[in-house]
Amino acid sequence: MHIIRTWPELADWSGDADIVALLRLRRDQLIDCSDLTDIGTFAIVEAGDTLGSIEKALGVTIVIGGSPTWEWVMRHGAIYEAPIVVSDGFGHVLIVQDAEGVDPRLLSLCRANA
Repeated sequence: MHIIRTWPELADWSGDADIVALLRLRRDQLIDCSDLTDIGTFAIVEAGDTLGSIEKALGVTIVIGGSPTWEWVMRHGAIYEAPIVVSDGFGHVLIVQDAEGVDPRLLSLCRANA
Protein backbone atom coordinates (compact mmCIF):
# COMPACT_ATOMS: atom_id res chain seq x y z
CA MET A 1 0.00 0.00 0.00
CA HIS A 2 1.12 3.49 -0.73
CA ILE A 3 -0.14 6.18 1.67
CA ILE A 4 -0.09 9.79 0.51
CA ARG A 5 -0.08 12.26 3.39
CA THR A 6 0.99 15.57 1.80
CA TRP A 7 0.25 17.56 -1.34
CA PRO A 8 3.88 17.23 -2.54
CA GLU A 9 3.67 13.42 -2.12
CA LEU A 10 0.49 13.46 -4.18
CA ALA A 11 2.11 15.58 -6.89
CA ASP A 12 5.10 13.21 -7.05
CA TRP A 13 3.09 9.96 -7.20
CA SER A 14 3.17 8.24 -10.56
CA GLY A 15 1.60 5.02 -11.70
CA ASP A 16 -1.76 3.92 -13.03
CA ALA A 17 -3.32 6.62 -15.24
CA ASP A 18 -6.76 6.31 -13.60
CA ILE A 19 -5.24 6.80 -10.15
CA VAL A 20 -3.15 9.78 -11.28
CA ALA A 21 -6.25 11.41 -12.81
CA LEU A 22 -8.31 10.85 -9.64
CA LEU A 23 -5.54 12.16 -7.37
CA ARG A 24 -5.16 15.31 -9.48
CA LEU A 25 -8.92 15.87 -9.48
CA ARG A 26 -9.14 15.55 -5.69
CA ARG A 27 -6.08 17.78 -5.23
CA ASP A 28 -7.67 20.48 -7.37
CA GLN A 29 -10.91 20.20 -5.37
CA LEU A 30 -9.30 20.18 -1.92
CA ILE A 31 -6.01 22.05 -2.05
CA ASP A 32 -7.56 25.38 -0.98
CA CYS A 33 -9.19 23.75 2.06
CA SER A 34 -6.04 23.02 4.01
CA ASP A 35 -2.84 21.03 4.08
CA LEU A 36 -3.53 17.41 3.29
CA THR A 37 -2.04 16.45 6.66
CA ASP A 38 -4.95 18.32 8.28
CA ILE A 39 -7.77 16.74 6.26
CA GLY A 40 -6.73 13.18 5.48
CA THR A 41 -4.76 10.69 3.46
CA PHE A 42 -5.04 8.80 0.21
CA ALA A 43 -4.31 5.09 0.59
CA ILE A 44 -3.54 3.35 -2.68
CA VAL A 45 -4.23 -0.34 -2.12
CA GLU A 46 -1.90 -2.66 -3.99
CA ALA A 47 -1.85 -6.36 -4.82
CA GLY A 48 -1.03 -8.36 -1.71
CA ASP A 49 -2.50 -5.85 0.75
CA THR A 50 -5.06 -7.47 3.05
CA LEU A 51 -7.98 -5.87 4.83
CA GLY A 52 -6.11 -6.41 8.08
CA SER A 53 -2.92 -4.78 6.84
CA ILE A 54 -4.85 -1.81 5.44
CA GLU A 55 -6.76 -1.37 8.71
CA LYS A 56 -3.53 -1.57 10.71
CA ALA A 57 -1.71 0.96 8.52
CA LEU A 58 -4.58 3.46 8.63
CA GLY A 59 -5.75 2.80 12.19
CA VAL A 60 -9.37 2.32 11.12
CA THR A 61 -11.80 -0.54 10.78
CA ILE A 62 -12.93 -1.03 7.19
CA VAL A 63 -15.54 -3.75 7.75
CA ILE A 64 -17.85 -4.16 10.75
CA GLY A 65 -20.31 -7.03 10.80
CA GLY A 66 -19.83 -7.63 7.09
CA SER A 67 -20.59 -4.01 6.16
CA PRO A 68 -18.01 -1.48 4.96
CA THR A 69 -17.45 1.65 7.05
CA TRP A 70 -16.85 3.95 4.10
CA GLU A 71 -19.26 6.75 3.27
CA TRP A 72 -19.70 5.62 -0.33
CA VAL A 73 -17.76 3.92 -3.07
CA MET A 74 -17.41 5.11 -6.65
CA ARG A 75 -15.89 3.37 -9.64
CA HIS A 76 -13.51 5.39 -11.82
CA GLY A 77 -12.46 3.22 -14.76
CA ALA A 78 -10.47 0.33 -13.28
CA ILE A 79 -10.32 1.74 -9.73
CA TYR A 80 -12.64 2.35 -6.81
CA GLU A 81 -12.64 5.35 -4.49
CA ALA A 82 -13.98 4.85 -0.98
CA PRO A 83 -13.70 7.61 1.65
CA ILE A 84 -13.76 6.72 5.34
CA VAL A 85 -14.51 9.57 7.75
CA VAL A 86 -12.39 9.29 10.88
CA SER A 87 -13.47 12.49 12.60
CA ASP A 88 -15.06 15.80 11.71
CA GLY A 89 -12.87 17.17 8.94
CA PHE A 90 -10.45 14.21 8.66
CA GLY A 91 -10.59 10.96 6.76
CA HIS A 92 -8.88 8.41 4.59
CA VAL A 93 -9.65 7.77 0.94
CA LEU A 94 -9.08 4.20 -0.16
CA ILE A 95 -8.14 3.83 -3.81
CA VAL A 96 -8.57 0.21 -4.81
CA GLN A 97 -7.55 -1.19 -8.18
CA ASP A 98 -9.88 -3.77 -9.69
CA ALA A 99 -6.99 -6.09 -10.41
CA GLU A 100 -5.68 -9.56 -9.75
CA GLY A 101 -3.95 -9.89 -6.40
CA VAL A 102 -6.06 -7.28 -4.62
CA ASP A 103 -7.82 -8.62 -1.51
CA PRO A 104 -10.89 -10.45 -2.90
CA ARG A 105 -13.10 -9.49 0.05
CA LEU A 106 -12.27 -5.81 -0.40
CA LEU A 107 -12.89 -6.01 -4.15
CA SER A 108 -16.19 -7.79 -3.57
CA LEU A 109 -17.34 -5.03 -1.21
CA CYS A 110 -16.25 -2.34 -3.68
CA ARG A 111 -18.03 -4.01 -6.58
CA ALA A 112 -21.22 -4.60 -4.57
CA ASN A 113 -21.41 -1.01 -3.32
CA ALA A 114 -20.26 0.99 -6.35
